[in-house]
Amino acid sequence: MQVRANYEDLSKGIYKTDKYLVMFLANLLLKENHVLKNREMHVQQIIKTTKSSEKITKSSEKITKSSEKILRLIKANTQITIKQLAQELGLSTRSIEKNIAKLKLEKQLERIGGDKGGFWKTMG
Repeated sequence: MQVRANYEDLSKGIYKTDKYLVMFLANLLLKENHVLKNREMHVQQIIKTTKSSEKITKSSEKITKSSEKILRLIKANTQITIKQLAQELGLSTRSIEKNIAKLKLEKQLERIGGDKGGFWKTMG
């Protein structure tokens, strides 16, 4: 069995990662509670999930393009609503919410005030 921290096979989409080792040590030393499932750490499972990762990558690209459009619309109107963004971009309100959550995590967008009377602040 190969250990993920030192095994790499680029032709199969398998990359070296210390992610699981770090989570294990965080659990052990810092009393954190990361879930470590054996099947996720095996190289064979990584080969199976490569196709899923490709789908996620394509989905991420869509989110990135949508996020750029959302930021552009928010810069033009800082009081625009999620519903208005959805109508303008032809997306669901849930899709807009996901993109906004991503932008907030990336510190590119901040909401000042409440839903009514508040406004969007872009960072950059």
